[in-house]
Parts: sequence; structure tokens; C-alpha cells
Amino acid sequence: MPITTKNGSVVSDEQLEALAEMFERGEWPAGETRVVRGRPLKFGEELASVTFKIPRRELSEVDARAKHEGMSRSDYLRRLVDRDLALA
Repeated sequence: MPITTKNGSVVSDEQLEALAEMFERGEWPAGETRVVRGRPLKFGEELASVTFKIPRRELSEVDARAKHEGMSRSDYLRRLVDRDLALA
């Protein structure tokens, strides 16, 4: 069954198998020279951790709000910061 990639290309099972065999032999498509291990960057750039303290009650409210929005705590807090910086 063909697979459609994020950019709209269609890849057949045969093409996937050929790519897998090529990668297993240590061969790479032309132009692909760098292997990045781990999770892909979520935002297209490296993220930095920020730590701060708030009262537990507020943290519970943040978590509840994030859950209501269908977001993780981190995504919710990033959205708040993005909105504030856009207004600055």
C-alpha cells in the first residue's frame, strides 16, 4: 500500500524496501550526508530549558487549562510566551 509523505510524495512498498536495504548497507541518497540521532526538532530549532517556580495551586490550574486546550503543559506555556512577545 503506497504511503504519502508530508511533502506529498508517494512512496511504494517496493521503494521503502529498496531504501531500507540501501540504508542497512550504509549507503545514502545523493546529498544526504548527515545522520541525526534522536527525536526530530519540534520547532525547527534547538530548544532551551527554562525553569521557574510557581505555587502548586497555580501549577494545577495551568495543567487543567492546558488539558482543556488539548495541549501539554510545555506547549501551553510556550503559547503564552509567544502571545506575550507578539504583543511587546
